[in-house]
Amino acid sequence: MNLIVSIGLNESASDGSVGPVEVARRLRHLASEIETNVSDFAAYREGQLIAGVKDDGNCHVYLGDL
Repeated sequence: MNLIVSIGLNESASDGSVGPVEVARRLRHLASEIETNVSDFAAYREGQLIAGVKDDGNCHVYLGDL
C-alpha cells in the first residue's frame, strides 16, 4: 500500500501558485492528522480518504496500491 498525497498548487484565491513554504505547512498538517487519527493502516481500504477534507479539493491523502 502507498499513501497518495494531493496538494493543489494553483488556487484562485492566492492569485498564483502556492509556494514551497505553504506546501510544507500542508504536508505537516496532513502528517499530524494521520498521526492523530490513524493507528493502523490495515484498518483502511484502498482508495479511502485518510486525511484532509474531500470537499476541500486542495489537500488530502488516500491509501492506495500503485
